[in-house]
Amino acid sequence: MKKSVLALAALGAFAGAASAQSSVTMFGVVDLNVQTVSNNERVYGMSTDGMASSRLGFRGIEDLGGGLKASFWLEMGIAPDTGRSNTNGNWGSGTENQLIFNRRSTVSLSNQWGELRLGRDYTATFWSWTVFDPFGTNGVGAATNLALGGDLQAALAGTTYGTLVRANNMVQYILPGGVFGPGLYGQLQISAGEGSAGNKYWGGRIGYAAGPFDIAGAYGQTDCLNTACTVDLDNWNIAGSWNFGFMKLSGFFSSISAEGSLGGLSGTAGRDNWFVGVSAPFGQWNFKASYGGTNGKDLLDNVDASQWALGVDYNLSKRTALYATWSSINNDNAAFSVAPGWGALSAGNNSTGGSIGVRHTF
Repeated sequence: MKKSVLALAALGAFAGAASAQSSVTMFGVVDLNVQTVSNNERVYGMSTDGMASSRLGFRGIEDLGGGLKASFWLEMGIAPDTGRSNTNGNWGSGTENQLIFNRRSTVSLSNQWGELRLGRDYTATFWSWTVFDPFGTNGVGAATNLALGGDLQAALAGTTYGTLVRANNMVQYILPGGVFGPGLYGQLQISAGEGSAGNKYWGGRIGYAAGPFDIAGAYGQTDCLNTACTVDLDNWNIAGSWNFGFMKLSGFFSSISAEGSLGGLSGTAGRDNWFVGVSAPFGQWNFKASYGGTNGKDLLDNVDASQWALGVDYNLSKRTALYATWSSINNDNAAFSVAPGWGALSAGNNSTGGSIGVRHTF
């Protein structure tokens, strides 16, 4: 009996020591809002992700000693308005519909020389969209509402590109903070296509942040890898911000082009995007606004549009916030919407929409 008690005590002590060296955390966001959108006609309903992407995730880290750490990250999108998983992971792609942890699924090894990360993650070229957009590429005010359109959208949807936001089968190296110079950050990525059309990707991002200043540039290339098409996607952007204390000003420019042949058409479908944004905290309030545009020459016609957005957040606590957003898109021979999927929009018609909601993190 005494031996059993001693064995149990020893096992408990060992488990305590192990838990001190590793940890697993569950986290998430629940974001719901009441939304109205006018795409040819006014509609009302409930939507998600008006301020932040609703998600459920698990992450863990283990200290292996000598400065070496192992970690994992599993994160899936959720749609709390219906209780289902949310599989809207990428622009113009349906490949994520079979994924459970469609937002991120990675395992890593890291030390003072950086991090080696394997698995599904954001592409380097998407990071600046979401980091420098005052609306975080969420809701009716997201800058990415003007990311695609016209023949470029048709070309990308036809080739099922899955790398505009995230990429599968990725090997990624992330620079360590401070080792190669104070304020320098960046990453290099390569993703194996493994026979899937539009998922063979390579790219990188480099940035510098010091005090109130932050600037970053990124480039990525995706190969179609489909016998039905010979289209390659080039994607680059540059962005920056300056924090004045009472407000933060940001700017962004991006160029996306698809070159090759698809569906009997050949040539280059291009899109240039830009936006300027501002966010101004005041106590528990945060006011934000952005204005941006898109233009370019597609295979068949010019597609131009502009968008403005206004928003305000009120933090009830560190975890819970109320928010309201309103935005409008002025289409010139284009069909961009502030809420894609909320009804068809005829080319040249404008789109407006607003949302009032609550976001809770845990």
